[in-house]
Amino acid sequence: MELKSILDKYGLIGVISTFKSTLNMESTVRELNINNLSKALKMVVLTDDVIDKKLSDLTMSELWKVELASKLQKEMIIVGNMSISLNAKEIDYMQKLFLKLNNNYHKKIVVIDNSMEVFINFVKKVYVIKNKEIVYYTEDFFDKRLYDYTNMPKIVEFINYVNQDGKVLNNNTDIYELIKDIYRSAS
Repeated sequence: MELKSILDKYGLIGVISTFKSTLNMESTVRELNINNLSKALKMVVLTDDVIDKKLSDLTMSELWKVELASKLQKEMIIVGNMSISLNAKEIDYMQKLFLKLNNNYHKKIVVIDNSMEVFINFVKKVYVIKNKEIVYYTEDFFDKRLYDYTNMPKIVEFINYVNQDGKVLNNNTDIYELIKDIYRSAS
């Protein structure tokens, strides 16, 4: 199955793979020809003071956000390396932005990353791609085979550890649900 047909069906997917930016690092933000530049920068939480900066002078976080801003007008948005470019608060904001873009504006979004932490409580399907081929996919973050291709998130690791001798906790990826579950099992 091809990623385009998968995107048509699901709209928002996670991909375990590597991502390389295609931006020309010698150009300025203004030269990227972003539609409604000020609005796009505001949407990705950047101020107008980056407009005349060279891309090579931006921080990793700013560069990632500028690249996203350059793709906002497209039908299909492909972004990558959120886990190494953004902090936890920024990742949370971007996840909410992607969900809104997908649900309200019907944008098709592919998030490429090597960290499963980025996909938790965000995407419904995770695909593993090697050499431009889909080698594995799952909807279950507790699928042990998935972690042959990537590192296990701490919350999944913790629940698996607690449940190794018998089912004590439910398979929750939401930290608040996990806390409730721990409280219920302790009382």
